Amino acid sequence: MSTDSSQFEVVPANASALDNDVSSHMSMLYQDIVRNPELFWEMLRDFHEFSDKKFKIPIVGGKSLDLHRLFNEVTSRGGLEKVIKDRRCKEVIDAFNFKTTITNSAFVLRKCYLKMLFEFEHLYYFQAPLSTFWEKEKALKLLIEKSANRDKDSQELKPGTVITGIIDGKFESGYLISTKVGSEKLKGMLYHISPETKRGKKKAKSSQGDSHKPPKRQRTGYNFFVAEQSVRIKAENAGQKVSSPKNLGNMWTNLSESDRKVYYEKSREDGKRYKMEILQYRSLMESRVAEIVAATDAGTSASAAETADEASQENLAKTDACTSASSAAETEDEVSQ
Repeated sequence: MSTDSSQFEVVPANASALDNDVSSHMSMLYQDIVRNPELFWEMLRDFHEFSDKKFKIPIVGGKSLDLHRLFNEVTSRGGLEKVIKDRRCKEVIDAFNFKTTITNSAFVLRKCYLKMLFEFEHLYYFQAPLSTFWEKEKALKLLIEKSANRDKDSQELKPGTVITGIIDGKFESGYLISTKVGSEKLKGMLYHISPETKRGKKKAKSSQGDSHKPPKRQRTGYNFFVAEQSVRIKAENAGQKVSSPKNLGNMWTNLSESDRKVYYEKSREDGKRYKMEILQYRSLMESRVAEIVAATDAGTSASAAETADEASQENLAKTDACTSASSAAETEDEVSQ
């Protein structure tokens, strides 16, 4: 297998320039990322994995946030820094047409984008080396602090803020309430949790483990290749900074078909694992929905049951999405062969 380490450039931590041919390649790559959602998701996952960052899709308005669309909406407006300067955070959030009104759009956008996409934007949109990212991060922090008191888009309620409202009803753990924030009328639940309940809840959560988490999606042959090469490269360059993961794509492209078959086979085996685990997970979620329906029929608080039911249905929807992603991964490997 041809995996010549010379394709990776080991650079000093304070390096400030890309290779001469990287700029044009990255410009084309950005356009491909914008047009191709599957390519975007694969590269974003690999980017977070290579950077040893946790990959978890944020939930906004009760649904998983479409990071591909968020990346396109922000970069089409010049990047996160320009969006904040031009006060277009609400405009970006409104483009998603959430059923639930997002009253603190600037805060939501910054939180999700900074965690999942800001460094990715620095590399693939601005085509800048990762060694200069700290400068970008520092500049954005100063911008946020400067505009915090005058950002008209943000209506964030901070801890300790006093608001008034009306109690519409009562259930076992609290109250159903309605209140007004700005021009928006909001309804929700106000929970009263004693210290004993908090400790019991934390203990129950820790004992539950990962039983209610969806199984990890099927990994593609390319995913297995990236994981293997990342370990090897980090070991060979211990104590030094390795250039961005873009070179892994070139290494994969240069592999022969016979060399790729090893990784395709691993992907097929992982697909069997995923199909078995997803069936078990779906069965568990369906059981939870049935329990909630039974509890509702028995007179359990309708509001609390509906909330839990929606959460389970959302997990089932995520499961269907993961299943589709798995099928797409298998198709991709078969086509590549």
